[in-house]
Amino acid sequence: MPVEYALAGFVKASIFIGMDADIHLLYGSGFYRILNFKCRCRDCCTSGPEYSKSFSISFVRKGNFIFNVFRHALDSYTGCVLVTKPGYERTVTHAHSIPDECTILDFKNDFYAALKQQYAGVKFFTDEDLHSTLIKTTAETEWLHFSLLQHIQHQTESRLYMDTIVMQIIRRVLEHLTVYKPDERVHAQLKKNHLTTIERAKEYMMQQFTSDISLTDLSKHCHISPFHFSRIFSTFTRTSPHRFLLGLRLKHAEMLLQHTRLPVGDIGFSSGFNSIEHFSAAFKSRYTCSPAKFRELHQGHLLIKDHYPE
Repeated sequence: MPVEYALAGFVKASIFIGMDADIHLLYGSGFYRILNFKCRCRDCCTSGPEYSKSFSISFVRKGNFIFNVFRHALDSYTGCVLVTKPGYERTVTHAHSIPDECTILDFKNDFYAALKQQYAGVKFFTDEDLHSTLIKTTAETEWLHFSLLQHIQHQTESRLYMDTIVMQIIRRVLEHLTVYKPDERVHAQLKKNHLTTIERAKEYMMQQFTSDISLTDLSKHCHISPFHFSRIFSTFTRTSPHRFLLGLRLKHAEMLLQHTRLPVGDIGFSSGFNSIEHFSAAFKSRYTCSPAKFRELHQGHLLIKDHYPE
């Protein structure tokens, strides 16, 4: 591996070591670091056996690879989160012509020990036959991942706020851990033809979620008909484009309500809603309370500010 990225107190992240790739440190904290992984392989090949030394949560941004561990082959592509425990051997097989890209959240071993105590009842941490697993993202976890990268890129947030986002990612991922089962609807031919379609669509929605996006806008951006786009998007994400976009907007609004003093109306408009009534109804439907009541119950006094970065 040509890039060194070790920090004090961490073992060298090993989830993708042994592959021809660039791994860069994006951000470091007291109990985790965020790594940017970009594979340089152009052929469908399998890496040599490697040994995982740390607990990690990896968001797959682009490409498609098979994470081979014990008796499982985890089919990884955009919309998937790979969760890996330390102490196990695995290989990685490339399954797509587009090089793989991932965001890796790599955690210190003492934090992992505390995490296992906190989630002692979760089968993933107690079953020694479960070395790694793969779960599908939601719009909310996608937004948290996107927000994390945006704040790193623009250096707009405090370390405490970054840690808050990471802790939310951990909770959302671990609360949805299951034994891996491949999604048979997302077959090899569909990924070959339309994996890039979904990658382009989600990138566009992340960048434009505050705008009035139409199905036509999305389909044109992805060079596909509206009918086929809607069907393919739902197959990959298990939700409609409209509900995915709504999830992004509501998660954005939730974070603003918790961590800023912005008026509720301003938060609604800045999150992509075209009226206060629409925002309030959508928020109450998802969170079972009004935006104002949610702020009252959940606002964190340590992170309050008068504005929110673009």
